[in-house]
Amino acid sequence: MNRGEHTEKNGVILLVDDQPESILVVKEALKRHFIIKIATRGELAVTLAALGGIDLILLDLLMPEMDGYEVCLRLKEDPRTRDIPIIFMTSKDSQEDEIVALRLGAVDFIRKPSNPAIVLLRCVNIVAYQYAKKELDLKNEQLQQALKVRENVERLFQHDLKGPLTGIIGVPQMLLEADNLTDGQKTMLKVVEKSGYVMLDMINRSLDLFKMENGTYDFQPTVFDLLELLERIVTDLKRSADAKGVTIHIECADGDLNQGKSFVVIGEKTPCYSLFSNLIMNAIEASERETAIAIDLSYGEAERFVKITNSGEVPEAIRDRFFEKYVTSGKKSGTGLGTYSAWLSVKTQNGRIDLDTSRPGETSVTVVLPYSEVLAGFHPAWIRDLPDLDGKV
Repeated sequence: MNRGEHTEKNGVILLVDDQPESILVVKEALKRHFIIKIATRGELAVTLAALGGIDLILLDLLMPEMDGYEVCLRLKEDPRTRDIPIIFMTSKDSQEDEIVALRLGAVDFIRKPSNPAIVLLRCVNIVAYQYAKKELDLKNEQLQQALKVRENVERLFQHDLKGPLTGIIGVPQMLLEADNLTDGQKTMLKVVEKSGYVMLDMINRSLDLFKMENGTYDFQPTVFDLLELLERIVTDLKRSADAKGVTIHIECADGDLNQGKSFVVIGEKTPCYSLFSNLIMNAIEASERETAIAIDLSYGEAERFVKITNSGEVPEAIRDRFFEKYVTSGKKSGTGLGTYSAWLSVKTQNGRIDLDTSRPGETSVTVVLPYSEVLAGFHPAWIRDLPDLDGKV
Protein backbone atom coordinates (compact mmCIF):
# COMPACT_ATOMS: atom_id res chain seq x y z
CA MET A 1 0.00 0.00 0.00
CA ASN A 2 1.24 3.48 -0.86
CA ARG A 3 1.66 5.52 2.30
CA GLY A 4 0.90 8.68 0.36
CA GLU A 5 -2.73 7.62 0.34
CA HIS A 6 -2.93 8.48 4.05
CA THR A 7 -1.86 12.12 3.77
CA GLU A 8 1.37 11.87 5.80
CA LYS A 9 -0.26 9.55 8.34
CA ASN A 10 1.12 6.07 8.99
CA GLY A 11 -2.08 4.24 8.14
CA VAL A 12 -5.78 3.82 8.95
CA ILE A 13 -6.93 2.28 12.24
CA LEU A 14 -10.49 1.17 12.95
CA LEU A 15 -11.28 1.63 16.64
CA VAL A 16 -14.17 -0.57 17.77
CA ASP A 17 -15.49 0.32 21.24
CA ASP A 18 -18.83 1.27 22.81
CA GLN A 19 -17.34 3.35 25.66
CA PRO A 20 -16.90 7.07 24.78
CA GLU A 21 -14.20 7.67 27.41
CA SER A 22 -12.12 4.74 26.12
CA ILE A 23 -12.52 5.95 22.53
CA LEU A 24 -11.33 9.44 23.53
CA VAL A 25 -8.19 8.17 25.29
CA VAL A 26 -7.11 5.89 22.44
CA LYS A 27 -7.95 8.41 19.74
CA GLU A 28 -5.92 11.10 21.50
CA ALA A 29 -2.91 8.76 21.65
CA LEU A 30 -3.07 7.78 17.97
CA LYS A 31 -4.52 10.72 16.03
CA ARG A 32 -1.18 12.39 15.27
CA HIS A 33 0.11 9.23 13.60
CA PHE A 34 -2.94 7.52 12.12
CA ILE A 35 -6.26 8.23 10.52
CA ILE A 36 -8.85 6.96 13.03
CA LYS A 37 -12.20 5.48 12.08
CA ILE A 38 -14.66 4.62 14.85
CA ALA A 39 -17.35 1.95 15.19
CA THR A 40 -19.40 1.70 18.40
CA ARG A 41 -21.11 -1.55 17.40
CA GLY A 42 -19.74 -4.84 16.15
CA GLU A 43 -22.00 -4.99 13.09
CA LEU A 44 -20.84 -1.56 11.97
CA ALA A 45 -17.19 -2.58 12.45
CA VAL A 46 -17.64 -5.59 10.16
CA THR A 47 -19.26 -3.39 7.50
CA LEU A 48 -16.58 -0.69 7.64
CA ALA A 49 -13.74 -3.22 7.50
CA ALA A 50 -15.26 -4.88 4.42
CA LEU A 51 -15.16 -1.56 2.55
CA GLY A 52 -11.35 -1.74 2.56
CA GLY A 53 -8.55 0.63 3.42
CA ILE A 54 -8.13 -0.51 7.05
CA ASP A 55 -4.60 -1.30 8.21
CA LEU A 56 -5.32 -2.29 11.81
CA ILE A 57 -8.34 -2.93 14.04
CA LEU A 58 -8.38 -2.13 17.77
CA LEU A 59 -11.24 -4.26 19.06
CA ASP A 60 -12.94 -4.07 22.43
CA LEU A 61 -13.90 -7.43 23.85
CA LEU A 62 -17.05 -6.48 25.82
CA MET A 63 -19.75 -4.91 23.63
CA PRO A 64 -23.54 -5.32 23.44
CA GLU A 65 -25.28 -7.37 20.73
CA MET A 66 -22.04 -8.62 19.13
CA ASP A 67 -18.99 -9.01 21.35
CA GLY A 68 -15.37 -8.79 20.24
CA TYR A 69 -14.98 -12.54 19.79
CA GLU A 70 -17.85 -12.70 17.31
CA VAL A 71 -16.58 -9.62 15.46
CA CYS A 72 -13.14 -11.20 15.15
CA LEU A 73 -14.63 -14.47 13.95
CA ARG A 74 -16.71 -12.68 11.29
CA LEU A 75 -13.69 -10.70 10.09
CA LYS A 76 -11.47 -13.78 9.81
CA GLU A 77 -14.12 -15.69 7.87
CA ASP A 78 -14.41 -12.96 5.23
CA PRO A 79 -11.70 -13.08 2.52
CA ARG A 80 -11.89 -9.28 2.27
CA THR A 81 -10.95 -8.74 5.90
CA ARG A 82 -9.18 -11.89 7.08
CA ASP A 83 -5.69 -10.39 6.66
CA ILE A 84 -6.36 -7.21 8.67
CA PRO A 85 -4.42 -7.49 11.97
CA ILE A 86 -6.55 -7.25 15.12
CA ILE A 87 -5.50 -6.10 18.58
CA PHE A 88 -7.97 -6.90 21.35
CA MET A 89 -8.40 -4.25 24.06
CA THR A 90 -10.27 -5.21 27.24
CA SER A 91 -10.48 -4.58 30.96
CA LYS A 92 -10.80 -8.32 31.59
CA ASP A 93 -7.71 -9.83 33.19
CA SER A 94 -8.25 -13.49 32.38
CA GLN A 95 -5.54 -15.45 30.57
CA GLU A 96 -8.25 -17.67 29.13
CA ASP A 97 -9.71 -14.65 27.32
CA GLU A 98 -6.30 -13.86 25.89
CA ILE A 99 -5.84 -17.45 24.73
CA VAL A 100 -9.24 -17.43 22.99
CA ALA A 101 -8.46 -14.11 21.30
CA LEU A 102 -5.13 -15.30 19.97
CA ARG A 103 -6.64 -18.56 18.75
CA LEU A 104 -9.22 -16.58 16.81
CA GLY A 105 -6.39 -14.85 14.96
CA ALA A 106 -5.67 -11.67 16.94
CA VAL A 107 -2.04 -10.48 16.80
CA ASP A 108 -2.01 -8.85 20.26
CA PHE A 109 -3.99 -8.42 23.47
CA ILE A 110 -3.89 -5.15 25.47
CA ARG A 111 -5.46 -4.81 28.90
CA LYS A 112 -7.19 -1.59 29.91
CA PRO A 113 -6.17 0.80 31.24
CA SER A 114 -2.89 0.83 29.33
CA ASN A 115 -0.16 3.40 28.84
CA PRO A 116 -1.09 5.39 25.67
CA ALA A 117 2.57 5.39 24.61
CA ILE A 118 2.62 1.57 24.67
CA VAL A 119 -0.60 1.39 22.67
CA LEU A 120 0.91 3.77 20.09
CA LEU A 121 4.16 1.80 19.76
CA ARG A 122 2.34 -1.49 19.33
CA CYS A 123 0.15 0.03 16.62
CA VAL A 124 3.15 1.59 14.85
CA ASN A 125 5.06 -1.71 14.86
CA ILE A 126 2.17 -3.81 13.60
CA VAL A 127 1.18 -1.38 10.83
CA ALA A 128 4.83 -1.04 9.74
CA TYR A 129 5.08 -4.82 9.58
CA GLN A 130 1.91 -4.96 7.48
CA TYR A 131 3.32 -2.43 5.01
CA ALA A 132 6.58 -4.38 4.73
CA LYS A 133 4.71 -7.66 4.24
CA LYS A 134 2.47 -6.19 1.53
CA GLU A 135 5.47 -4.75 -0.31
CA LEU A 136 7.29 -8.08 -0.09
CA ASP A 137 4.22 -9.98 -1.28
CA LEU A 138 3.88 -7.59 -4.22
CA LYS A 139 7.53 -7.98 -5.20
CA ASN A 140 7.27 -11.75 -4.89
CA GLU A 141 4.18 -11.78 -7.11
CA GLN A 142 5.95 -9.61 -9.69
CA LEU A 143 8.97 -11.93 -9.58
CA GLN A 144 6.80 -15.00 -10.06
CA GLN A 145 5.07 -13.37 -13.03
CA ALA A 146 8.43 -12.41 -14.55
CA LEU A 147 9.75 -15.96 -14.13
CA LYS A 148 6.61 -17.40 -15.69
CA VAL A 149 6.89 -15.06 -18.68
CA ARG A 150 10.57 -15.94 -19.09
CA GLU A 151 9.86 -19.68 -18.93
CA ASN A 152 7.07 -19.37 -21.49
CA VAL A 153 9.30 -17.37 -23.83
CA GLU A 154 12.14 -19.87 -23.45
CA ARG A 155 9.84 -22.81 -24.09
CA LEU A 156 8.31 -21.21 -27.19
CA PHE A 157 11.76 -20.17 -28.42
CA GLN A 158 13.10 -23.70 -28.05
CA HIS A 159 10.12 -25.30 -29.77
CA ASP A 160 10.10 -22.72 -32.57
CA LEU A 161 13.80 -23.34 -33.29
CA LYS A 162 13.36 -27.07 -33.79
CA GLY A 163 11.05 -26.74 -36.82
CA PRO A 164 13.29 -24.71 -39.15
CA LEU A 165 16.42 -26.47 -37.91
CA THR A 166 15.00 -29.84 -38.90
CA GLY A 167 14.50 -28.43 -42.39
CA ILE A 168 18.08 -27.16 -42.50
CA ILE A 169 19.41 -30.59 -41.52
CA GLY A 170 17.36 -32.22 -44.26
CA VAL A 171 18.85 -30.11 -47.09
CA PRO A 172 22.41 -31.53 -46.91
CA GLN A 173 20.97 -35.04 -46.76
CA MET A 174 19.11 -34.47 -50.05
CA LEU A 175 22.04 -32.73 -51.75
CA LEU A 176 24.43 -35.56 -50.82
CA GLU A 177 22.33 -37.92 -52.94
CA ALA A 178 23.36 -36.02 -56.07
CA ASP A 179 26.11 -37.62 -58.22
CA ASN A 180 27.70 -34.37 -59.47
CA LEU A 181 29.33 -33.18 -56.21
CA THR A 182 33.04 -32.94 -55.62
CA ASP A 183 34.64 -34.49 -52.54
CA GLY A 184 35.15 -31.00 -51.10
CA GLN A 185 31.49 -30.11 -51.54
CA LYS A 186 30.42 -33.38 -49.91
CA THR A 187 32.72 -32.67 -46.97
CA MET A 188 31.23 -29.19 -46.55
CA LEU A 189 27.68 -30.56 -46.65
CA LYS A 190 28.56 -33.16 -44.00
CA VAL A 191 29.96 -30.38 -41.81
CA VAL A 192 26.68 -28.45 -42.17
CA GLU A 193 24.67 -31.58 -41.41
CA LYS A 194 26.74 -32.44 -38.33
CA SER A 195 26.53 -28.84 -37.06
CA GLY A 196 22.77 -28.98 -37.46
CA TYR A 197 22.58 -32.14 -35.38
CA VAL A 198 24.77 -30.50 -32.74
CA MET A 199 22.39 -27.53 -32.56
CA LEU A 200 19.34 -29.81 -32.45
CA ASP A 201 20.90 -31.77 -29.60
CA MET A 202 21.61 -28.53 -27.73
CA ILE A 203 17.95 -27.52 -28.08
CA ASN A 204 16.78 -30.94 -26.89
CA ARG A 205 19.10 -30.73 -23.89
CA SER A 206 17.83 -27.27 -23.00
CA LEU A 207 14.28 -28.66 -23.11
CA ASP A 208 15.37 -31.49 -20.83
CA LEU A 209 16.96 -28.93 -18.48
CA PHE A 210 13.70 -26.99 -18.42
CA LYS A 211 11.79 -30.17 -17.53
CA MET A 212 14.29 -31.05 -14.81
CA GLU A 213 13.88 -27.60 -13.28
CA ASN A 214 10.11 -27.98 -13.24
CA GLY A 215 10.08 -31.57 -12.03
CA THR A 216 8.44 -32.90 -15.21
CA TYR A 217 11.43 -34.76 -16.65
CA ASP A 218 10.68 -38.43 -17.40
CA PHE A 219 13.74 -40.12 -15.89
CA GLN A 220 14.27 -43.58 -17.40
CA PRO A 221 17.39 -45.12 -15.85
CA THR A 222 19.38 -47.78 -17.68
CA VAL A 223 22.57 -49.69 -16.97
CA PHE A 224 25.55 -48.55 -19.07
CA ASP A 225 29.33 -48.33 -19.12
CA LEU A 226 30.33 -44.84 -17.98
CA LEU A 227 34.00 -45.44 -18.82
CA GLU A 228 33.18 -45.78 -22.51
CA LEU A 229 31.16 -42.55 -22.35
CA LEU A 230 33.96 -40.65 -20.61
CA GLU A 231 36.49 -41.82 -23.19
CA ARG A 232 34.21 -40.51 -25.94
CA ILE A 233 33.86 -37.15 -24.20
CA VAL A 234 37.64 -36.85 -23.82
CA THR A 235 38.02 -37.55 -27.54
CA ASP A 236 35.35 -34.99 -28.43
CA LEU A 237 37.05 -32.33 -26.28
CA LYS A 238 40.60 -33.12 -27.43
CA ARG A 239 40.84 -30.08 -29.69
CA SER A 240 39.94 -27.72 -26.82
CA ALA A 241 42.41 -29.47 -24.51
CA ASP A 242 45.21 -29.45 -27.10
CA ALA A 243 44.77 -25.70 -27.61
CA LYS A 244 45.95 -25.20 -24.00
CA GLY A 245 48.38 -28.08 -23.94
CA VAL A 246 46.18 -29.87 -21.39
CA THR A 247 46.25 -33.65 -21.17
CA ILE A 248 43.40 -35.72 -19.72
CA HIS A 249 43.95 -39.05 -17.97
CA ILE A 250 41.29 -41.50 -16.84
CA GLU A 251 42.33 -43.76 -13.99
CA CYS A 252 40.47 -46.43 -12.05
CA ALA A 253 40.83 -47.24 -8.36
CA ASP A 254 42.19 -50.73 -9.10
CA GLY A 255 44.53 -49.33 -11.75
CA ASP A 256 43.15 -51.62 -14.46
CA LEU A 257 41.66 -49.96 -17.52
CA ASN A 258 42.61 -52.63 -20.02
CA GLN A 259 40.40 -53.56 -22.94
CA GLY A 260 37.11 -55.01 -21.80
CA LYS A 261 37.11 -53.14 -18.50
CA SER A 262 33.87 -51.36 -17.68
CA PHE A 263 32.61 -48.92 -15.06
CA VAL A 264 28.92 -49.65 -14.71
CA VAL A 265 26.45 -47.05 -13.41
CA ILE A 266 22.69 -46.65 -13.33
CA GLY A 267 21.38 -43.51 -15.00
CA GLU A 268 20.66 -42.00 -18.39
CA LYS A 269 23.41 -41.90 -20.96
CA THR A 270 22.49 -38.69 -22.77
CA PRO A 271 22.20 -36.50 -19.64
CA CYS A 272 25.44 -38.08 -18.37
CA TYR A 273 27.20 -37.13 -21.59
CA SER A 274 26.04 -33.55 -21.15
CA LEU A 275 26.94 -33.28 -17.45
CA PHE A 276 30.43 -34.78 -17.77
CA SER A 277 31.11 -32.85 -20.96
CA ASN A 278 30.26 -29.63 -19.12
CA LEU A 279 32.42 -30.53 -16.12
CA ILE A 280 35.44 -31.61 -18.18
CA MET A 281 35.15 -28.56 -20.45
CA ASN A 282 34.96 -26.39 -17.34
CA ALA A 283 38.11 -28.09 -16.03
CA ILE A 284 39.91 -27.45 -19.33
CA GLU A 285 39.01 -23.77 -19.30
CA ALA A 286 40.08 -23.38 -15.65
CA SER A 287 43.35 -25.29 -16.02
CA GLU A 288 46.76 -23.70 -16.28
CA ARG A 289 48.51 -24.22 -19.63
CA GLU A 290 50.54 -27.42 -20.09
CA THR A 291 48.95 -29.19 -17.11
CA ALA A 292 46.95 -32.38 -16.68
CA ILE A 293 43.35 -33.19 -15.75
CA ALA A 294 42.81 -36.38 -13.78
CA ILE A 295 39.53 -38.30 -13.95
CA ASP A 296 39.56 -40.85 -11.14
CA LEU A 297 36.96 -43.63 -11.06
CA SER A 298 36.28 -45.49 -7.83
CA TYR A 299 33.79 -47.96 -6.42
CA GLY A 300 31.46 -47.94 -3.43
CA GLU A 301 29.07 -50.58 -2.18
CA ALA A 302 26.05 -48.89 -3.74
CA GLU A 303 27.67 -45.95 -5.57
CA ARG A 304 30.15 -45.05 -8.28
CA PHE A 305 32.48 -42.05 -7.87
CA VAL A 306 33.90 -39.90 -10.67
CA LYS A 307 36.40 -37.31 -9.46
CA ILE A 308 37.64 -34.65 -11.91
CA THR A 309 40.70 -32.72 -10.75
CA ASN A 310 42.36 -29.82 -12.54
CA SER A 311 44.91 -27.14 -11.78
CA GLY A 312 43.61 -23.71 -10.83
CA GLU A 313 41.39 -22.61 -8.00
CA VAL A 314 37.72 -21.62 -7.98
CA PRO A 315 37.50 -17.97 -6.82
CA GLU A 316 36.64 -17.90 -3.15
CA ALA A 317 33.73 -15.51 -3.80
CA ILE A 318 31.76 -18.16 -5.72
CA ARG A 319 32.78 -21.40 -3.98
CA ASP A 320 29.64 -21.57 -1.87
CA ARG A 321 27.50 -20.88 -4.98
CA PHE A 322 29.50 -22.91 -7.51
CA PHE A 323 26.53 -24.99 -8.69
CA GLU A 324 23.97 -22.19 -8.63
CA LYS A 325 22.39 -20.91 -11.83
CA TYR A 326 24.20 -18.07 -13.68
CA VAL A 327 27.15 -18.07 -11.25
CA THR A 328 30.41 -17.53 -13.14
CA SER A 329 33.70 -15.73 -12.68
CA GLY A 330 36.52 -14.69 -14.98
CA LYS A 331 34.92 -15.89 -18.24
CA LYS A 332 33.88 -13.23 -20.72
CA SER A 333 31.56 -15.66 -22.50
CA GLY A 334 30.59 -17.68 -19.44
CA THR A 335 26.89 -18.15 -18.71
CA GLY A 336 27.12 -19.99 -15.40
CA LEU A 337 24.87 -22.74 -16.77
CA GLY A 338 27.43 -25.54 -17.22
CA THR A 339 27.94 -26.45 -13.57
CA TYR A 340 24.30 -25.71 -12.78
CA SER A 341 23.03 -28.07 -15.48
CA ALA A 342 25.51 -30.70 -14.25
CA TRP A 343 24.17 -30.37 -10.71
CA LEU A 344 20.57 -30.56 -11.94
CA SER A 345 21.29 -33.62 -14.10
CA VAL A 346 23.01 -35.46 -11.23
CA LYS A 347 20.14 -34.62 -8.88
CA THR A 348 17.59 -35.89 -11.42
CA GLN A 349 19.52 -39.18 -11.65
CA ASN A 350 19.40 -39.66 -7.86
CA GLY A 351 23.07 -38.83 -7.45
CA ARG A 352 25.03 -35.98 -5.91
CA ILE A 353 27.88 -33.66 -6.82
CA ASP A 354 30.48 -31.99 -4.59
CA LEU A 355 33.18 -29.33 -4.97
CA ASP A 356 36.54 -29.71 -3.20
CA THR A 357 38.91 -26.73 -3.00
CA SER A 358 40.87 -27.90 0.04
CA ARG A 359 44.17 -28.38 -1.84
CA PRO A 360 45.93 -25.15 -2.87
CA GLY A 361 46.22 -24.74 -6.62
CA GLU A 362 43.72 -27.50 -7.40
CA THR A 363 40.00 -27.96 -7.87
CA SER A 364 38.11 -31.25 -7.71
CA VAL A 365 34.51 -32.00 -8.58
CA THR A 366 33.14 -35.40 -7.57
CA VAL A 367 30.02 -36.91 -9.12
CA VAL A 368 28.37 -39.80 -7.29
CA LEU A 369 25.94 -42.03 -9.19
CA PRO A 370 23.96 -45.01 -7.86
CA TYR A 371 24.90 -48.63 -8.51
CA SER A 372 23.31 -51.92 -7.49
CA GLU A 373 25.37 -54.89 -6.33
CA VAL A 374 22.94 -57.10 -8.24
CA LEU A 375 24.69 -55.89 -11.40
CA ALA A 376 28.21 -56.71 -10.17
CA GLY A 377 28.44 -59.99 -12.11
CA PHE A 378 27.05 -58.63 -15.37
CA HIS A 379 29.21 -59.06 -18.45
CA PRO A 380 29.55 -55.84 -20.49
CA ALA A 381 27.86 -57.55 -23.43
CA TRP A 382 24.71 -57.91 -21.33
CA ILE A 383 24.55 -54.24 -20.38
CA ARG A 384 21.55 -52.44 -21.78
CA ASP A 385 22.72 -49.39 -23.68
CA LEU A 386 21.08 -46.34 -25.24
CA PRO A 387 21.37 -45.58 -28.99
CA ASP A 388 24.82 -44.53 -30.14
CA LEU A 389 25.43 -40.78 -29.80
CA ASP A 390 28.20 -40.49 -32.38
CA GLY A 391 27.52 -37.59 -34.70
CA LYS A 392 24.58 -36.40 -32.57
CA VAL A 393 26.50 -34.66 -29.81
